[in-house]
Amino acid sequence: MTFSFRNKIQPTVFIGVFVTFLSILSGYVSAFDPAVEGKWQGNEKSQLRLIAAKTEWLGQNQLFAGIEIHLAPKWKTYWRTPGDTGIPPYFDWSGSENLKSAEVMYPVPARFQDPMGMTIGYKSQVTLPVLLTAEDPLKPIKLKLSAQYAICYGICVPVSSSQNLTTNQGGVQRFAAVLSMALELIPKPMKQVKDGLGVELVKIKEEKGSSSITLNVLVPPSSKEVDLFVEGPNGMYVPTPKLIKKAENSEKTSLYKINLSDVDEPHKFKGLVLTCTLRADDLAVVQPCPVQ
Repeated sequence: MTFSFRNKIQPTVFIGVFVTFLSILSGYVSAFDPAVEGKWQGNEKSQLRLIAAKTEWLGQNQLFAGIEIHLAPKWKTYWRTPGDTGIPPYFDWSGSENLKSAEVMYPVPARFQDPMGMTIGYKSQVTLPVLLTAEDPLKPIKLKLSAQYAICYGICVPVSSSQNLTTNQGGVQRFAAVLSMALELIPKPMKQVKDGLGVELVKIKEEKGSSSITLNVLVPPSSKEVDLFVEGPNGMYVPTPKLIKKAENSEKTSLYKINLSDVDEPHKFKGLVLTCTLRADDLAVVQPCPVQ
């Protein structure tokens, strides 16, 4: 933006014009406030930045940050539960100011078959929404993020990134659409099967050397892309479930199986409440799955 004063202007007039210009510039900067956008950090394989905006979630307009990760072609990063091998991401918010809580949410991931086993994560790019709660809702939140995650393609490379960002509760909405789209990919929480989607029954079958967990899964009959991810409480390892029998038109449920042959003391699964994330095309839900 260039200003040229070609005519002679009295000092008082010039000061008035200059003050007006500063006022306009201040509004311009406010409209594109860098405080809601961190700087990209990384290299040609992976880059990360932090963004923020207010957007709707579960019927309420709430303040979110977003951890954006861009990956080079063929490279991947991991879900919070990485599968048979892999490293889960770690996000440290200590040092932030006026931050009561930061809940990192994960879009539905994909499976990848590696030489070492099945892994779970993301390729290309992913935005992780972070639901923010302030200690004092009337004051900005000063975020300080230390992120550690792994990226893999043939080999795995650890990545560290530090981000600082000050949110404005009244704020700039430049990234509202980005965060809204990311939230659309977050599995919706539910307690049981609803609208023909969910895990109906989880049972453990205990036999010497071949214990397993079976899961009866219900999805809409027209579903083409279906997958199931299962997590244990407090980071407990759960092998990746495998599809054993897909529901046909005459059947209601598909059958998944978790092989516990490599798990110490598989009988401890009985009575546990696992977390099941189920995807059926564009639908995704997360629900508690008590093991019978």
